[in-house]
Amino acid sequence: MEKVNFTKGIKMFVSPTENGFACGVIEDDWMYSGEGYMCSVIARGMMKLACDNPQDIFDQGLEGFSEDLKNKLNKMNEGKNGEDTTEQSGAKIIDIVPYFKNKKIN
Repeated sequence: MEKVNFTKGIKMFVSPTENGFACGVIEDDWMYSGEGYMCSVIARGMMKLACDNPQDIFDQGLEGFSEDLKNKLNKMNEGKNGEDTTEQSGAKIIDIVPYFKNKKIN
């Protein structure tokens, strides 16, 4: 299974302030490379969404926590053998292999 190398990525932060929050990206040369460009654009988009629509992002965060809890409880109750996500420091890597494990491919 693929592991995420978080040392090779965009460093974003969200910090509390007196009246809300501040968010930003810690810039480095890698984020302007060909390999880092996509990650850099996604990080900037996430930051823009959070600043332009903070209530929507907050609601999505609450929904995400709720879905994570439901999925975890469902897996525990079902005694599921295959994991569909690998969690590393709060990140999710989608692994599609378990979805195709029992399918016949013609």
